[in-house]
Amino acid sequence: MSPHSILRASFLLLPTMLFGCKSESEQWDKSAGVQVSVYKEYENGKPYLTVFYENFGEDTVSKIRYQLISIKKGHADTTLREFEPPKLSRPKDRHTIPRHIGEDTVAADEVRVGQVWVVKNK
Repeated sequence: MSPHSILRASFLLLPTMLFGCKSESEQWDKSAGVQVSVYKEYENGKPYLTVFYENFGEDTVSKIRYQLISIKKGHADTTLREFEPPKLSRPKDRHTIPRHIGEDTVAADEVRVGQVWVVKNK
């Protein structure tokens, strides 16, 4: 295989490596029924992000994606975060996403949630 064809093949595979393989059956919908809340909480003097999610709707949810808006010195930065609830999030469930060992601290002055999307379990 020539170096040119290896380079071309790597560019074709790059989106798959960056974004992972997605199931064609995943249907992300804007969520009116699932609410995500974020708080900056201090533990041992260090600021960490605490994320709550609650299902007010009638659908059972298997995945949740949300916009995390971090504000520092008046500048807002938006990132997408996605998680799978440990159990299916059934209607009227409220949970906290557990913090992982070694999780980074929050550098932002303020945190908020923007749009929320879900994958409903059918």
